Amino acid sequence: MKWGLAMCWLYAITKYRYVPSLEEILLAIDDAKRMGFQYMELEGVGPQLYVVAENRAIIKKRCKENGIALIDFVPVLPDIMSTDSEKRRRAVEDFRLGCELGSYFETGMVQVDTFHLPIHVEPPYDISKEFRYAYKAPQLRVEPNFDFWEYFDEVLVSSVSECNDMAKDHGLKLCIEPRTWENISNVWALELLMRKIGSENLGAVLDVAHLAAQKTQPVICIEILGKRIFYVHASDNNYLTEDHLEIGKGSIDWTSTLKALQKHKYKGYIGVDVGGKPELKPTIDTMYINSKTYLENLMKQI
Repeated sequence: MKWGLAMCWLYAITKYRYVPSLEEILLAIDDAKRMGFQYMELEGVGPQLYVVAENRAIIKKRCKENGIALIDFVPVLPDIMSTDSEKRRRAVEDFRLGCELGSYFETGMVQVDTFHLPIHVEPPYDISKEFRYAYKAPQLRVEPNFDFWEYFDEVLVSSVSECNDMAKDHGLKLCIEPRTWENISNVWALELLMRKIGSENLGAVLDVAHLAAQKTQPVICIEILGKRIFYVHASDNNYLTEDHLEIGKGSIDWTSTLKALQKHKYKGYIGVDVGGKPELKPTIDTMYINSKTYLENLMKQI
């Protein structure tokens, strides 16, 4: 079994910065080709979404010159989960622009993140700050008027449902990546959300490191989600923190993980999703090349 291997956007964040400039986006496309990738992701983080939109033709041209296909576009818009209805409305409209870009880049799918409950003292991930892993548990306020299930139905389900409709209207699948500390942080929460929305157009990004950090075996996650897995983020992990390690350097059983994907006839891409820490910048290229080679060799054996 062989799957297309993609370079995840975490590479650009690690090698350049959070959030990369247009010049750095173009350099990352060059990097993908140099490391032997034919597929990659692209993000539009907050106001940077407009930079991508304004320069879409330049980005598409650079991809074409390098033989790179964009396979997932991620508009990163925290206000999409805001309890402020006006902020949420503007973010959902920005997501529509993200769908237009996904359609223009012919990615086949777009991604929506589920961000954080409004009772966080500080959000674990803040797009206005430098990217960092949240090793410390976030602090939450206890608010008498906060009703989790009201928030779930009126904000989370409503926003994702609207984004899914937009994606579908643009001929795109919508995927959600369960990530530590976020509203949808594990496959059970995602399962509940997908059952609530009830659309075959909505599926999962199986991020191995984020799920392993929550003591969840990837094979179990694959058995739960099955054909609703639209995309895989591959990085190794030690089942202790959310570090996205070079593949083969942690505790993930990659043979069983790939066999489980094969069992469920997974036909999507596997994105190499390594890095996320400044000290990894000098070795990030080697980590991506080694991870890609590891998966390529393993795929020949299963």
